[in-house]
Amino acid sequence: MEIKENSCILFFGDSVTDAGGGNHEGHVLPSDPYGKGYVRLLAGMFQGFYPKLNIFTINSGIGGNTTRHLLARFDTDVAEKHPDIIFIMIGVNDAWRNFDSPYDTGIHISVDEYDRNIREIITKSKNVAKEVFVMSPYLLDANKKDAMRAMVDTFGQKCKSACEQLGATFIDIQAKFDEYMQVCHPYVLSWDRVHPDVAAQMIIAREVMHALGLKLD
Repeated sequence: MEIKENSCILFFGDSVTDAGGGNHEGHVLPSDPYGKGYVRLLAGMFQGFYPKLNIFTINSGIGGNTTRHLLARFDTDVAEKHPDIIFIMIGVNDAWRNFDSPYDTGIHISVDEYDRNIREIITKSKNVAKEVFVMSPYLLDANKKDAMRAMVDTFGQKCKSACEQLGATFIDIQAKFDEYMQVCHPYVLSWDRVHPDVAAQMIIAREVMHALGLKLD
């Protein structure tokens, strides 16, 4: 794609996107608007490599969010920002709550609900932005038979199908991490299989740059 000058790119998601900055209870932290994750890397690359494009970057991630949370705050944290391009990454918490909170069934999200929610998020996003990208949720565990990894993979498949049917662009982040984990142990990427260290942040940022048609030099 060709990015126009003065474009606004918004990243919508959970703590992987938030990374200690971004959006907290409706307020962007002025001291660190990008957080300390992949959004910060991207903001730096946009400003450092493509200053003439004058890209405005918004981190609209909030830690602990699921697809339910994203739907609940879409109007204030996405629509009212009027972004030109939206990147969505959500789903690991939708799966995680089924495993770390087994008795709190009210916060569990099934595959069917996830499918409905991600489709609604994509539809709402397409009504706001010119371009919508959906990055697959991921789990940094090479064991595909792990129950949580299997659920996250299923969510990723739902994202891909929804993108194909609704006209959004799918980015398979899990596949890129799977390639990496053939060389290095997952601990190089994350201490808890979810929150990305700098190497994983760089991989996510690279895929975003590729999706936007921007070079890394």
